[in-house]
Amino acid sequence: MTVRPAAALRSRGVWVGFVGTVLVAWGSCHPEFSFSPDGWPADWVNTIGLAAPMPWNRVVLVVGVVALVRGWWLVRPTRERAPVHAATVLTLWSLPLVLVPPVLSPDAVLYADLGWTLTTGANPYHVGLATSGGPFASLVDPLWAGSGVAYPPLTLRLNELVVVASGAHPYWTVLAMRIPALLAVAAMLALVPRIATLLGRPKRGAVWLGVLNPLLVLHFVGAAHNDAPMVAATLAAIWVVLRWPRWWSTFLAGPAMVAVAMAFKQQGGMAVIAVAGLPVAATLASLPLGRRLWLLGWRTVAVTAVAVAGFVAISIASGLGFGWLEWLDLMGLAGTPAPLALLAKGGAILWSSGGGSYTGFLIVAGRVSTVVLLLVLVWIGVRFSARPLSLVAWGSLAVAVLGQALHPWYLPWSLALLALVPLTRRQRYAVFGFAIAFCVWNAFQTAIWHGQN
Repeated sequence: MTVRPAAALRSRGVWVGFVGTVLVAWGSCHPEFSFSPDGWPADWVNTIGLAAPMPWNRVVLVVGVVALVRGWWLVRPTRERAPVHAATVLTLWSLPLVLVPPVLSPDAVLYADLGWTLTTGANPYHVGLATSGGPFASLVDPLWAGSGVAYPPLTLRLNELVVVASGAHPYWTVLAMRIPALLAVAAMLALVPRIATLLGRPKRGAVWLGVLNPLLVLHFVGAAHNDAPMVAATLAAIWVVLRWPRWWSTFLAGPAMVAVAMAFKQQGGMAVIAVAGLPVAATLASLPLGRRLWLLGWRTVAVTAVAVAGFVAISIASGLGFGWLEWLDLMGLAGTPAPLALLAKGGAILWSSGGGSYTGFLIVAGRVSTVVLLLVLVWIGVRFSARPLSLVAWGSLAVAVLGQALHPWYLPWSLALLALVPLTRRQRYAVFGFAIAFCVWNAFQTAIWHGQN
């Protein structure tokens, strides 16, 4: 069924979502969400933000997120509901966000500062955030000031390109950090339905969950997170091996795209399993467990070798090397609802109250958490060995939830992959519920803890 763009404008859910992103944009303009004492470096932005004085700006923000979530739910595909034109809906929901400051996260400011550091000839792995001067230093979150970053090199070079192309403007350059994310989202919008068709999955449901979800709208479009290019690159790798299931796509083109994904965000490396397994998925499903694991295993090792070689080549060519390795521990500094991290910190508090070492407990707990995550990943690997895309989808969700930090921008990748695989009714509603609950919780968290006041 062909859906015309104008048809989307007749859906109540589309307009509820649009009102939601308008409110999120308005609340995000308040100067309290800037870490600079002077507010945002654009007077018109501060004026709009101050039209909703504290604490009403926070109320506006939360209500906006709830409205966007409600709008998303109202346009979900059902037998009774007419489909909406996904590109029109995504464009309409995104428009209010593109000219306002980063929403629900200040990370785009960090990207701009990293790009500025590179323009000075310094290496961000060796020079801390906000230490190179420039137009973005006062806007950097004090939590990260002075620290390096664990972002891989292609992300940093992309940040530099945006800074140079936008003239290092203190406001517009931060907004320009959305351009790579917007291009990545456009690629996702093109790739997800094509992959769904190749897999024999419903396109409407795949696009609704994988591209229109509020976590993607808020954190890829609104916050410009650098996970977006990584997700687009992994989906491109998956599409290539499904579209042309040949040796060159499996062992050359696909792994090369995974290498690019890893150079944007290291988590993208997990896609090697899908690249290795999808061309032989039918064979995997017909084999007993032992032979299935052997076939998937050796193919994954071969694909991984090519992907890692590509990642190393990109890292060397970037001139930045592998300095991100020394900053991996920073991931757990920010307060997030990561379950294992919360348990570790709670246990450390109790342990230290009895005279034990707080730091020592955290070190041990961190090792135990790593073992727990690895065991879960092994279980997922065996459980879904006949369905390599499901393996990556559930595995990526496990890494996001059971890792050191659980941020909302980690989840759109998992949602895009889960949108492409068979789910039971219980699994579907568990995924929907988790995405909705986490999105709304993140809005409340921002309203309560973020900002200067």
